[in-house]
Amino acid sequence: MLKIYSEPEPILEELDAILVLAEEAEEPPPEPVEGIPPQWLPSWIRWPVRILLLPFILLDLGAQKMAKILVQPPFRKEGKCLKRGNCCHYILIPESRGLLGKFFYFWNTQVLGFYRRTQQIHESDGKRVLVMGCRYLKKDGSCGHYFLRPTVCRKWPIIEYFGYPRILKGCGFKAVPKDTRNSPS
Repeated sequence: MLKIYSEPEPILEELDAILVLAEEAEEPPPEPVEGIPPQWLPSWIRWPVRILLLPFILLDLGAQKMAKILVQPPFRKEGKCLKRGNCCHYILIPESRGLLGKFFYFWNTQVLGFYRRTQQIHESDGKRVLVMGCRYLKKDGSCGHYFLRPTVCRKWPIIEYFGYPRILKGCGFKAVPKDTRNSPS
């Protein structure tokens, strides 16, 4: 029987230890012991769905950029991607339950191409998250499907309106506080 969503016994671990190892690592982490699971949803279904949804994703991202003009976050992003791939190896996806949670898991694994790095459920910022990796990351650290990459990849690194930015050390980006005292008013 094919299982799309399995609910392992929750094991809450501190995610900080995993992320510190990721930040200090010189090489990508090994693949899961069982290997990267294959996507069973045929590509002739996956890709048209992603192409059909692309205009809506771009519209949403454009609206978010407009909102950043109106309500400016306290930090700004500087730097560029060093193509180390850590953000692609450690994608944090919120754990969801119920029917919507099963659909969300299906969407992330079968349509977007993520796979679970571990079967454990971790805790990040008080939320239960799954640590996933991307099957489309190339050996040189670039994205194999850059044009159709998911929203979580398009928005990385995440600069929040409230709170602190989420950036992996060593990725090439940094968050710099905006100096409100010297800005022209």
